Amino acid sequence: MLYRAIKAAFSAYEIAEIHSRAATLAPVQGATVEHDEYQSRDCELRWFEVNTAHFEWLEKKLNEILRKNEIIDPKLTAMEDIQYTIYGPGNFHSWHIDAYRRAYNQFDTVLGNRFIGKKRKISLSLLLNDATEFDGGTFEISLFPNGPNTVGTVVEDFSTAGDIAIFDSSLCHRVAPVTRGVRKSLVAWVCA
Repeated sequence: MLYRAIKAAFSAYEIAEIHSRAATLAPVQGATVEHDEYQSRDCELRWFEVNTAHFEWLEKKLNEILRKNEIIDPKLTAMEDIQYTIYGPGNFHSWHIDAYRRAYNQFDTVLGNRFIGKKRKISLSLLLNDATEFDGGTFEISLFPNGPNTVGTVVEDFSTAGDIAIFDSSLCHRVAPVTRGVRKSLVAWVCA
């Protein structure tokens, strides 16, 4: 599987619940873990952390989508902390790849033992508000990454609150700069 969009994967009620739960979490400035030519971003993040009620509710729903669409067997996977992202005017996440170059090992203890030997395989991005509420902020994919000179394709079937993009974590992608309004999304990574 390279990329797949699922329309209306989350209901309006579920999206409102995500916003409500995220409002209780502390905001942090968006940053990246590794430094390379692809990774830089400006946005606000809130984290649904593993082993919390908020996380477990989201993990269950996301795993149902993965199982129902026969994308990956959740019994063989582990999901990392889930990211709630807010992009205001001027915010962006430049070209990047979600997959790390190595599998997690015993020194990555912050993630817990269930991640040892696993790598990010599947990335999920859930749009939490309609694209009519902001300009820019398009989700783009590139099959030919070339650092800052990367040219991508706008994912057209990913524009309504509740739509989810599911893609290979090694696929180069970005969120283009927002020029008006606010774009909100939820991002999760599945390790196998």
